[in-house]
Amino acid sequence: MSWPVDPTVVVAGGLILLAVVVFGLVWSRRSERLAWLRRALMVVLLAGIAWGPGVGREPVPTRTAEMEIVVVLDRTTSMSALDWRRDRSRLEGARADIAELVDALPTGRFTLVTFGRRAAIDLPSTKDERVIADTVELVTREEPLSGVGSRLDRPLNLLTGLLRQMRQRDPQRVRLVVLMSDGENTGGGRQQTYKPLTLLAVDGGAVLGYGSKKGARMPAEEDRPAAGWVTDAARGRDAVSRIDQRNLRRVADQLDAPYLHRTRPGGLEDLAATWTDQFRESTQDGVEVPNALQLYWMFALALLPLALLDLRHFWRRLLRARRSR
Repeated sequence: MSWPVDPTVVVAGGLILLAVVVFGLVWSRRSERLAWLRRALMVVLLAGIAWGPGVGREPVPTRTAEMEIVVVLDRTTSMSALDWRRDRSRLEGARADIAELVDALPTGRFTLVTFGRRAAIDLPSTKDERVIADTVELVTREEPLSGVGSRLDRPLNLLTGLLRQMRQRDPQRVRLVVLMSDGENTGGGRQQTYKPLTLLAVDGGAVLGYGSKKGARMPAEEDRPAAGWVTDAARGRDAVSRIDQRNLRRVADQLDAPYLHRTRPGGLEDLAATWTDQFRESTQDGVEVPNALQLYWMFALALLPLALLDLRHFWRRLLRARRSR
């Protein structure tokens, strides 16, 4: 049996009312003592209703915590390689996966960060599915001659500032980072670690990899594969891009997030369901688990006839007082 109200409050209130009733019982006329005894019983029943006893327990209602999903999308030239679903571009696969995540997380807020030779916030945090879809559809790959060598840590500084702002604005909101890339580094220098992002209260996320071990060519014009291919000037032949899963797994470990190799659409519902289950929160913060079966109604049923009797006794006294004028 459980008690949803603090017993100390109920006992204190009941004793005060009972003291008033006892005082009335002691100092009343003998003919009135039965009425005061009835009122004492009414006080006890009222205390029982306020105490609210019950039998059994049931779970506190929960809801999914509000999520900030920061999608980090690689738009370097290699993301146009045609090895997603055999002959589609990697960027097309990433677009399909973003749409799937938006459908699976209808209460989530999405921010889109893209990177090539530079990183940029293409879409600030929003829940508007239409705006998200339109923005993602407009993302194109970086032109072959515009890059200066790509590296997977290119968006790291921008992400650090963005996540710090999110934490300051709403520290209670869940923050997830979803990195979508082929993991290929063509720029010089040592890749920085993503580990510092976990210190910014990043609660989780995922790394999604695109491409194949065999690799694929990249069209010179993104929308016209038949117009020719990006060439490797050093070798004098068509350039081939290959996924670097080792690098992607390294970043996933740094973020303490799962890595998924994406070769076809579908299957991200399980990832979204994992987040939904992991980040559930109570809708009754600070409230004890309610009783499955409340018993206060039994005290109320017993109180009703006593209250009617006391009301009848009061009206009879009132009528006698009027007649005696």
